[in-house]
Amino acid sequence: MKYYNSTIIKTAAKASFFYISWLVALIGIPIVFFRDGLDLIEKALLFTGFLLFFWLMYLLLCISFHRFSMRNEQSRISYLAKEDIEKGKELGTYLDGW
Repeated sequence: MKYYNSTIIKTAAKASFFYISWLVALIGIPIVFFRDGLDLIEKALLFTGFLLFFWLMYLLLCISFHRFSMRNEQSRISYLAKEDIEKGKELGTYLDGW
């Protein structure tokens, strides 16, 4: 059974990027800004690299843990009853509160 289509994945990617970007910005901007010995472009690339790395890790962990939760019959039924946008938001913020 296929749980994820392109709409769900796109929505999950957007939700997880928004969720993780404020956290990376809150921690990463002061670290990158006050890092000595780097040019502005190098600092921007470093911040962008950290942002993309942590976003992809978070998204992959959300998908992995969500797949494990689909083993439970009640979770699967409640997930499949939702619309695609709601499924994507659930998938993209699955680790919220852990």
